[in-house]
Amino acid sequence: MKFRTFVRSALAAAALAWLAPAAAHAGELGPITGVVRDARDGAPLPNARVTIAEISRSITTGGDGSFTFRALRPGTYHLDATLLGYAPTHSVVVVPASGAAVTVEIVMRATPLAIEGINVTASPGSADPLRITQSTAEISGKELERNLGTSVAQTLSTQPGLSVRYSGPAASTPVIRGLSGERVLVLQNGQRTGDLSASSPDHSLSIDPLAATRLEVVRGPASLLYGSNALGGVVNVIAQTIPTTVPTHAEGYVAVQGESVNPGGAATAELVLPAGGSFAVSGRAGYRNVDDVRTGGGGTLDNTFFRNRYGQLGAGYIGERVQGGVAFNGYGFQYGLPASADAEESGISIRGHRYEGTTRADVGLGGGFFTNLRAEGSAQWYTHDEIEDTGEIGTTFNLRTQTAGLIAKTVHGRLTGAFGVSGLFRQYSPEGEEALTPAANTRNGGLFVYQALSLGGGDRAPQLQAGARYDVYRLSAAEGDRFGGGVTRDFNNVSGSIGLSVPLAEYLSANVSAARSFRAPTVEELFSDGFHAATGAYELGDPDLGVETNSGLEAVLRAQSERINAQLSAFYNRIDNYIYPLLSGQRFDDEVGDSVPFYEYDQRGAELRGLEGQVEGTVARHVVLGVTGDLVRGDFRGGGHLPFMPPARLGASARFDNNRFSAGIEARHAFAQDRVATREGQGIDDPVATETPTGAYDLVNVSVGYTLIRSARVHSITLRADNLLDERYRDAASRIKDFAPNPGRNLALVYRLLF
Repeated sequence: MKFRTFVRSALAAAALAWLAPAAAHAGELGPITGVVRDARDGAPLPNARVTIAEISRSITTGGDGSFTFRALRPGTYHLDATLLGYAPTHSVVVVPASGAAVTVEIVMRATPLAIEGINVTASPGSADPLRITQSTAEISGKELERNLGTSVAQTLSTQPGLSVRYSGPAASTPVIRGLSGERVLVLQNGQRTGDLSASSPDHSLSIDPLAATRLEVVRGPASLLYGSNALGGVVNVIAQTIPTTVPTHAEGYVAVQGESVNPGGAATAELVLPAGGSFAVSGRAGYRNVDDVRTGGGGTLDNTFFRNRYGQLGAGYIGERVQGGVAFNGYGFQYGLPASADAEESGISIRGHRYEGTTRADVGLGGGFFTNLRAEGSAQWYTHDEIEDTGEIGTTFNLRTQTAGLIAKTVHGRLTGAFGVSGLFRQYSPEGEEALTPAANTRNGGLFVYQALSLGGGDRAPQLQAGARYDVYRLSAAEGDRFGGGVTRDFNNVSGSIGLSVPLAEYLSANVSAARSFRAPTVEELFSDGFHAATGAYELGDPDLGVETNSGLEAVLRAQSERINAQLSAFYNRIDNYIYPLLSGQRFDDEVGDSVPFYEYDQRGAELRGLEGQVEGTVARHVVLGVTGDLVRGDFRGGGHLPFMPPARLGASARFDNNRFSAGIEARHAFAQDRVATREGQGIDDPVATETPTGAYDLVNVSVGYTLIRSARVHSITLRADNLLDERYRDAASRIKDFAPNPGRNLALVYRLLF
């Protein structure tokens, strides 16, 4: 299928989605008003967030616990309430055809457990965690404060199945079940981040975790909704940009963070204001300024400073049938790259920025098969300079990214789901004598369908979930003096998934799923030809590489109540044409003036399998005990270990939390990782390892926190001590683990004011 033909077909499908249900708008509009109360004494709860998943609207309660959703069409709505220190609460409300106002009271129960609320990443219509067939994780509220780090990856690193590809505090990116880089898709509010963090270990993710209100993770193949590059999973960093409701009062937050291991601090603030009966505006600003990292056992990892600053402005319109808006974000950064003691160059830093404009519109389509239509798009401008120790710019990287999407939600009896179309366009241009690849453009368009079928009546019925996606993907590389003539490659592919969720009890479900996803090779893997400072090696691409495809199986047992929160999962992933750098030997490089390792990109079949789990339960009033663990094994089919696999881990925790004061301790043991890649395992008759094994280590973390609710304000303060024993350890997934130990003992303070 030609790309233009694909686009025409997509637009025709979108037009049908818009026109088919256009007549189904009968009925008067009515509001839902309500109040959120504490189950213990009936006191109103301010700053609780109430969300209607069907129409993607959310609002926070005022000082008297009240909230109002205006201009709702007749129908059934699912309201979900979340609040720091309380179990998520679900209510079903029916707006009658007469348009009469509906009043609801939501009662929330305090709990010391970190219970997940509605997940917006795993399905097109938001989902109850007990109904999601894949393994998920969600960090918000107190748990976010207890784990907040300098980067998104460090914030998530305590979750089972997640670890860090560490390259200093700035250039740390997530690893999911042993997969990282281009195999893990990072989103910001459901949109791809148009930066280069996945393309190289020395590139940072242009998102600051202090500005996030929630982090969601979907583990395993997840290409169905988001296209290529999600073989390992999806990380979605959620922070409001476009207002979805008109608040009844000025609302927002102020947050500050300080750490001793990265001397310095960070701060951010957000404000959302009503601007008339149907409009709201929002703004956010923040910065981070930290110095070189202090490593375990004493010492400092030189040239690991990190500076960023960011801001956002948004405006939203909330009408009777249509809601939408626009937002503009800016993110500027500068950070240093650690280097080994014998490196020819040290003191190299990266400086750049990312600007983004986004727009979104939701249209209610009434009571037909198609119930809601969402159109969204973004344009991003990213650039960074790699600055040498002399102050000269070695290479400049420019990336322009545009996204577009259209999703039509559907309801027909017991069948619910969505049809969608998406587009992704990128223009990449490295400039400078040290450029590793030629300039290249990519165009990616996809059509998908996702449907969930209830296999019986009521909430306790099993549910079958299935979906399919077709992607058109084209990469065109420009001509270059060192890279030969221009080359165009097409990587069209099919993705799909099927899953079954079976409720075993009110708070317990069993889930199984199978999924197929794909990843097209990157411009670096196809066309690299030069010395790469980030890896200290000469890299040579292969323009004939094919598509990676991941076929995954997973079984998940999930329990969630006010007394227990547990998730246990087992998975198996079979990756065909797994792309990896093959160490071919040494090569003399004129730029370095010495022989350096020489890597050529190659492909082989691979398998990853593992177990992961986390269980927390209340054993006495206000007392929670927990255990956690994960294990992943990655091997080439035919023999040999995959490189840079995280070690197996076991952990335990104890916490007291009476919803005002909390204190906890957790300990984690990481086993030695000696299952490292060797030349023999990569098809060369030589048993020499191509990466360094890492030893076992133990981490002990303690935290205390205090939450105070006064009028319409919530104060939360958390004091942590990470790596209390000042353990000197190295991250097995790090490309620079030979000379860059991880952070040592850290005292951290996080304060957040919600109003």
